[in-house]
Amino acid sequence: MTSAPHTPVLVVGGGLVGLSTALLLEYHGVPYVLVERRATASPLPRSRGLHAHTGEIYRQIAVTERVDAAAASALRAGRFGGAWTGETLTAAQPLDIQMHGLGAGAPSPARFVFLPQVLLEPVLAETARERGGDIRFGVELTDVDNGPDGVLATLRDPAGVETRLRADYLIAADGANSPIRRALGVGGWELPPTHHYLNVFAHVDLTGVLDNRSFSQCEIDGPVRGLVLAENNTDEWSFHLEYDPAVSTPADYPDDRCVDLIHTMIGRSDLDVRILARTAWDTGTFVADDYRCGRIFLTGDAAHRHAPWGGYGGNTGVADAHNLAWKLAAVLSGTAGPELLDTYAPERRPRALVAIEQSRLGTDFRTRYGLPAPDNAADLARRLDGDTVMSRYRYAAATAEPTALHVDTLSGQTGTRVPHLWLDPDETLSTLDLVGPDFAVLVAGTGTPWRDTVGRAARATGADVEVHYLPEEQWRETTGLPAGGALLVRPDLHVASRLDTGDPDELISALRSALGAGLPAGATLG
Repeated sequence: MTSAPHTPVLVVGGGLVGLSTALLLEYHGVPYVLVERRATASPLPRSRGLHAHTGEIYRQIAVTERVDAAAASALRAGRFGGAWTGETLTAAQPLDIQMHGLGAGAPSPARFVFLPQVLLEPVLAETARERGGDIRFGVELTDVDNGPDGVLATLRDPAGVETRLRADYLIAADGANSPIRRALGVGGWELPPTHHYLNVFAHVDLTGVLDNRSFSQCEIDGPVRGLVLAENNTDEWSFHLEYDPAVSTPADYPDDRCVDLIHTMIGRSDLDVRILARTAWDTGTFVADDYRCGRIFLTGDAAHRHAPWGGYGGNTGVADAHNLAWKLAAVLSGTAGPELLDTYAPERRPRALVAIEQSRLGTDFRTRYGLPAPDNAADLARRLDGDTVMSRYRYAAATAEPTALHVDTLSGQTGTRVPHLWLDPDETLSTLDLVGPDFAVLVAGTGTPWRDTVGRAARATGADVEVHYLPEEQWRETTGLPAGGALLVRPDLHVASRLDTGDPDELISALRSALGAGLPAGATLG
């Protein structure tokens, strides 16, 4: 292995999660190589929206401006939103979902952004390259030796030339059918599919059909069953054609047949339909039994496969990377021991199970939008709003005491995302902006000499820690801290500990716990 070039981290997969992982590693100062077997990004839109928490992550790594610019070009007419249903698109009518929204949302400096993955991925790739990332599209991982001291990867370039690369760690972001996961023999918990679809991404001008109206999804329940999903609200649409695998396969649907079926779904045969891309998919779900195998970590779809309802798949995957990147940086720098990496799977896997359950509940169209139907009362009772799933979750406490998976409000509870407050009249600086790439101590008021305490704790642990004094009344009201109390916040925006006083020993103990030192067996970080 000593003769091969070396990188601290090898990322395999250049989709949404892999590229986000690369940018997060760069943010934490970790050199990496990213390889993606495809020469170019996938033309399929797939995920269409970024949850607010993903927006918070992108804000932290300073890509919000570029993401917003790409989103501004996504919708060419009207607005994104709404649900329709009908036998055809021309006969479809909107459902009244105004009183069945997805919750008010936790206070945040970010917001939901409509941005199809096909538009987002090139932005992430370009940004990663500009920031010095080693991004290699058209390069395939063909073999990997997962050794005790690192991995030895065999890579094949577009010309067929194979080279070797050593890495301390490998992050597998190589999709739902992850060849890496399969080669490792990692099994998982899964549920069989309830529906099978062909996702046909097509160019067809529907402005005349829509008559200046817009929707997010339209359920088609007529001669053809399926869904129509808006991509730019004018001439790019995803037609999901339902089929029965017991009587046909995707090979039975050549392009000309798909065009005929799309005409039937629309209810018009006079429109020009040009197929841009297509793939088959189903609503089966999967969660890997473990997210780590030696020096290899699973992220995104490689670790958990979701039904698409709710948009949890890609967003959950970005949060995986957010959790893992700072931990790898701490271990590689020597600030934390390798035991810190053992907390990745226990923290993230339960999140995937919740998201998968919620996406599965959305299989029924009305349940997806919170609408009562004769047979969905039980499912509606189990349904959580998207903000609860993505933002108000709570990692288990370091003491391994039982805690709720979710909280009603973010008030600085151990294991939750740090609360958001605007700190300036123009609402440009958030408390979230004070965190990362290092730990942060956010103090209620200015009366306690926390800077000396933080300095002593940083020297004792080797961790970099920033201290910020916040408006006492607002921060105490938000967090319930006493005057002079503080939150110790991890680099991934999650509260590691609540500190009532500026006691150096207390902060040192909290930092060591947050870095994985001295955790009880089976415990995870809070």
